[in-house]
Amino acid sequence: MDEKLKTRVKALIGDDAKIIEGDFERELYSRDIGEVPFAKRLFHTIPELVIQPKSVDALKKIVQFANEEKVALFPRGSVSSGLGGVVPTVKGIVLDLAFMNKIVELNREKETIKVQTSVRWSEIENFLKTENLSLRAYPSSFFSTVGGWIATGGYGIGSYRFGHLKYQIESLEIMFPSGEVKTIHSEEEAFARFFGTEGQFGLVLTATLKLREKQKKSLPHLVYLESAEDAFNFIRSMIKEELKPNHIKYMDAAHLREVNTFLGEDLFRLKDAVLVEFEEDDEETRFLGFAQSRGSLAEDYLSNYIWHERLFPMKRRGGKPTPLACELLIPLENAVPYLKVVKRITERCWMKIHVESHIVGKDKALLMLTHLCDVREPKAYLVHMSLIPVLTRLGIKFGAVPYGVGIWNVPFIKDKCEKARLKIYKAYKKEVDPRNILNPHKFFAVKTKMANILGITFKPPLFRILIHLATLTTPIFGKLTNPSEEFKDESVLETAVYSCIKCGSCAAVCPAYLVTSEEAVIPKNKLYLAKKLLEGEEIAKKDSDKVFLCTHCGMCREVCQNDLELVAAWTELEEMLEDRSGRPEGAIRDFVLTMESSEEYWRFVYA
Repeated sequence: MDEKLKTRVKALIGDDAKIIEGDFERELYSRDIGEVPFAKRLFHTIPELVIQPKSVDALKKIVQFANEEKVALFPRGSVSSGLGGVVPTVKGIVLDLAFMNKIVELNREKETIKVQTSVRWSEIENFLKTENLSLRAYPSSFFSTVGGWIATGGYGIGSYRFGHLKYQIESLEIMFPSGEVKTIHSEEEAFARFFGTEGQFGLVLTATLKLREKQKKSLPHLVYLESAEDAFNFIRSMIKEELKPNHIKYMDAAHLREVNTFLGEDLFRLKDAVLVEFEEDDEETRFLGFAQSRGSLAEDYLSNYIWHERLFPMKRRGGKPTPLACELLIPLENAVPYLKVVKRITERCWMKIHVESHIVGKDKALLMLTHLCDVREPKAYLVHMSLIPVLTRLGIKFGAVPYGVGIWNVPFIKDKCEKARLKIYKAYKKEVDPRNILNPHKFFAVKTKMANILGITFKPPLFRILIHLATLTTPIFGKLTNPSEEFKDESVLETAVYSCIKCGSCAAVCPAYLVTSEEAVIPKNKLYLAKKLLEGEEIAKKDSDKVFLCTHCGMCREVCQNDLELVAAWTELEEMLEDRSGRPEGAIRDFVLTMESSEEYWRFVYA
């Protein structure tokens, strides 16, 4: 984009959108929750402009302008994925849809709710508290947006009972690259194309969700078993007996060890376990009789704790702060054979894998393999990162498909989408987005900098060769680079910086962000600034001043998945910045006045 185009788009939208141009602020939009050190070398990850449209009319003007001038658009919600689905690949515009977050209409008679798709699932559930209605299914990243789950996933809590997200939605309102807005209903052929395709065909403006009568009881139970094989046999037997849980989840012993470490107490047995949740007394009674001879039931308070923690899946207290993860949808019967091979491979590579799985149907499981590493130990981190596609490829041999695509799983797109479906997707992309402005150079195919020289490594034939090499070499390099397991001696701020998983839970409850809509005040982004500071980078005063726009209310601490001492970290960070460039008293006064005069802020406080 040259300056004339930038000037034109600013004039086009006027005050009906917020435009972000600062260097640091634009850099905040270059990332997702994944730590991929070489991403900037492959792509133009920093957008030229970030625009936050305040209305559908403003969004339409931006989209039509981009289509006319062939400017790439990268839609962005709360960013709770790590596969590069929202990361810019070329110079263009990031569409931050944070303002498109209204609850449009509740239809009590039909038991539906129409929402703009930047609404978070937690906000919908809060809205429904005074109603006799609730969500059917929702993601474990409860503070993610409706649009994000439509675009990237669709399986989560309640999927065993209610199925994929597309069965929980009556209709979608889509804005296409031409600017046309169209409502697509669930019975239409095109409807399913917007689920899991990561913003390739259009921007989802609203979704009409099906609700259900609010559950009267929640009856969770945790059952200890001797092995993964016993656990999955238990699950299959439960399904065969036609028990009717709301949700089923498998956790390995390593996962429960991590919970004990987090709590600082040996409360849970170090065994594989199955968590189930029922809503009716008679179904619970049937289950207790079924489980009694097959496993050991945990105490009720432990079962209730684990059920509560379903919304905080990334909690950990290990010595390694950076998670690497592989997510697969796998046939239920193949989960154990796959995990046995995974165990052999990872042990040879000096990796400790944590496993959990949501059972999302009578024959399907969403399997999540997590390894804790440390991005500050680059050799070990890159070696272990190279094993993630190895585990993905192995899963495909067992009938699995990647859960998401983004950038990093593009080599597996033909495994995720059967040939006929992929052909339909490509034809539809050409029809609705002929200029390829929406989220380009990902999902279907990767194109990198430098005339796409490095992009050829994402081609499936060459990528398979690289995977084979990684399979052979990772055990060797894994042993050579195996880092110390000792905890580092760190300040509160350092611990927070390197243990933040960027899940975005804090953004949902931060009053400063609520009032200012400044991305730089979100706790995870203040920690990113602190990281640059700790690593010796220069920080502009206008960027560091925004750190002080904080009430120290502690809400970020309340929802932090890693229970980080964030309020203490803010004090330490502010002291460091005050020593460098002083305290922005005027900006703080203006911020306090803005907060005190904000109706939204006081509604938030009283809520």
